[in-house]
Amino acid sequence: MSPIDIASESVVFTCPQNARSPPGDRLKMTAKRYFTKESAANSDGITLFFGHGVGAHKEIWEPIIEDIFRLQRHSYVREAWALERQDHGDAAILNAEELALSRADGVYSYEWSEAIAAFACSPRMQGHRIVPISHSAGCISMVGSTKYMNERTSPYIAMILVEPAMVAAELDPYTEGGIMPLTAAIRVRRDTWASRKAAHEWMRTRFPWNLWNPRILQVHIDHGFKDTADGKVTLKCDKFHEANAFMDKVAHFDSVDQVGRICRSLPFHIIWGDRDDIIPEAGKGSISDRSQGRYAASITRMEGGHMLVQETPTELAGEICRLLETIVTQHTRAVQSRL
Repeated sequence: MSPIDIASESVVFTCPQNARSPPGDRLKMTAKRYFTKESAANSDGITLFFGHGVGAHKEIWEPIIEDIFRLQRHSYVREAWALERQDHGDAAILNAEELALSRADGVYSYEWSEAIAAFACSPRMQGHRIVPISHSAGCISMVGSTKYMNERTSPYIAMILVEPAMVAAELDPYTEGGIMPLTAAIRVRRDTWASRKAAHEWMRTRFPWNLWNPRILQVHIDHGFKDTADGKVTLKCDKFHEANAFMDKVAHFDSVDQVGRICRSLPFHIIWGDRDDIIPEAGKGSISDRSQGRYAASITRMEGGHMLVQETPTELAGEICRLLETIVTQHTRAVQSRL
């Protein structure tokens, strides 16, 4: 298959005023747009929003976005946007001063939700039909973005959740055997190396990075680190902010309830790995528990664990392409039925 010439454009979006910031001070959300010459001309196509998991960054989706443009059987995609949480990746560097002053514990999940919604409803996105795609705890923020939109005028036509780290309150994951060991490990994890090469050599032989696809690991090395004053490299995302992001209980539980509130008007498609290495089977079922009014438009099982984005990017891109065909077909029929 011949290569596709994919262009990209980096954008900085000023977030809405938030109560945690002094009046007039607003965080920035970094984003990157991906498109081809042909796709940019397709005003009838769909726009994809990608939300990364905790500890990652917008570029972690880059190999998958490239594969989607390459694998799609029909030219459905108009453009793709990878969005960045305000205390992760390049956004963490831009917001360093504000984070130190008003958010020593990091950014809340719904702060990112509010920024995503504002961007989706901004003049730049006017006329776009958007399909948000998110991974792990990033699903909390992407689902949460619907709370900051008018349901009747929302630009979203469907949503894809990849291994959503969303478990109902009755199955409380905030126990000694749940999230707590993970956050404790993050706080003491190594985060500085002599160079990017040294970081790469260290990670590629250690869990979980030794399970990552080489393309993804290289993207992480290229985009997940920043230089330090003493000539070393460290992670752009502060490990304490990363750990604290997992402890956002209010957004975690409310986002599950939000699925129940809007799933009849916004189709949710869920992709799970067949290896229950992070989220137990009972937890996976809670987000689509029909007895609680939470309906999934489809549930896909594919080979892999919780880190599907990092472990099997091309296979995941193929599943996303398959779902996009279904989403476009169903949305077109729904629109035609209203004419």
